[in-house]
Amino acid sequence: MEKRPLIAVALSALILVVYYGVFYKPPVPPPSTQVISKPETTTSLMTPVETRGSSAETSPSKPEILLPQITTPVETPLIHSEISSKGGLPFQWLLKKYFVKPDQKGGNVDLLKDGLAKTPLQLFLLPDQPPISISYPPPEAKEMVFQYRGDTSTLGVEQQLDFSEKDYTLKVALRIQNKGGAPQAVRPGIRIELEQTQESSKGFFVFKEQTHYKTPLYRIGTKIRHLTNVKKMGAYQEEQGEIVWAGIEDQYFFRLMVARNLSPHNRVSYGSRDGKVFSDLQYANDLLSPGQIKEYEFLLYLGPKDPGLLAKVGNVQLDKAIDYGWFGFLALPILHLLKFFESFLKNWGLAIIALTLLIKLILNPLTRKSMKSMKGMQELQPQLQKVREKYKDDRERLNLETMNLFRAHKVNPMGGCLPMLLQMPIYIALYKVLYNATELYHAPFFGFYHDLSAPDPYFIFPILLGIFMVLQQKLTPSVGDPAQAKMMMIMPVVFSLFMLFLPLGLVLYIFVNTLVTVLQQWMHQKDISVLGWFKGKMANRA
Repeated sequence: MEKRPLIAVALSALILVVYYGVFYKPPVPPPSTQVISKPETTTSLMTPVETRGSSAETSPSKPEILLPQITTPVETPLIHSEISSKGGLPFQWLLKKYFVKPDQKGGNVDLLKDGLAKTPLQLFLLPDQPPISISYPPPEAKEMVFQYRGDTSTLGVEQQLDFSEKDYTLKVALRIQNKGGAPQAVRPGIRIELEQTQESSKGFFVFKEQTHYKTPLYRIGTKIRHLTNVKKMGAYQEEQGEIVWAGIEDQYFFRLMVARNLSPHNRVSYGSRDGKVFSDLQYANDLLSPGQIKEYEFLLYLGPKDPGLLAKVGNVQLDKAIDYGWFGFLALPILHLLKFFESFLKNWGLAIIALTLLIKLILNPLTRKSMKSMKGMQELQPQLQKVREKYKDDRERLNLETMNLFRAHKVNPMGGCLPMLLQMPIYIALYKVLYNATELYHAPFFGFYHDLSAPDPYFIFPILLGIFMVLQQKLTPSVGDPAQAKMMMIMPVVFSLFMLFLPLGLVLYIFVNTLVTVLQQWMHQKDISVLGWFKGKMANRA
């Protein structure tokens, strides 16, 4: 038998053994976010949270045992979520219908993207104790059951998650049992904590793009409170009462925690510090007797500011969480009209134009009355000036003669302002609707305008707005000092500079409104009414 082949095989085997045994280091596989876990896998206590609104810090007395974090994906028609074995709650919440950038680019919006240490949502049994630890559920389950594994055997806790297939809600159910021989205090709560990630604002001086912060909000009894002033908010604030829901909002989206156990002793706490903002909802104190079992439930809503969807979430009037200002009673009809126009125009920009034209048409009689009164005041100015000069030393007689002059010429000095004041609530409500409308988020207008919620990148509409505001000033009858009227001509310039960095949807509405006002003023000067013009056109056709 030939020995050389045998020697060659032996030498090759020896080289392979030495190489793999001494020199070769196997590559570490990348961490997976969809590891299939075993039901008996347990985790240690999570990193504890300070009780006064601070971020998580590791406790020096109880160092964390580093066991692997396991995640499980959950899919519904509206969201993709990832559930962490540290806390048993989502750390990712992707909205399938909303994207980071226009034209469905940049990936889906993640409402928990700015969470801290993968624990943006935290469930706790007492505010001054660490969030609870759990064992992991079967993978890919719509209803997940977690078991509590803490440093004490006196409490048995079962947590169940139930994801909705129809909306953006998640039900969190707790079942707590006192397994010890002495009474045990509990005060279950849930917290959401996020970072304020803000891009640098475009603009100059005071003419800058608006900064959109994440801000806390809550409902206590029938009152809804929006904590919009982040800069003046303390690190920790708390209020006790019938807290119905609490959470964090931004311009277009909500992250809300809804209470299912109502009590006048519920609590809400919130705060902002070091670029972070948090809000939590706590139930009333409970003292569990030995062997006693008690159940609690929270409902989370993580989704858009859609009044239709929010109104269907329980019986808690969640749709009123949208801040429409003082004239909110006008906002919903306006929003329904906007959606109606979009349903057949198939473009939100065209829907804004159609809605603005309809409102201007409805208010046209008031506008004409205002213009008529202002024109009458302008024609009366020479006579008013003579009366002022004649009775300049007799104030009482001056007022009497002025009123007689108004009465003789049937001119109401408030006639120019009152119709405008009656229109203001409608315009303010329309402004608030457009500001909060999630429908405008990354909604295109024409081919070169991809986002009605972003400023006009070409400054076309702000410049056109300034031009038509100048025309409006020139067509408006002047009833005051001519020098003052000249000073007012600078207002269109200042207003246009503010419009440079407002959302295009809002600028479009203001531009169309100004354009139609200029047209109305021109028609009034020519003594042409909309109804008369329309009848004339119809007569010519006949």
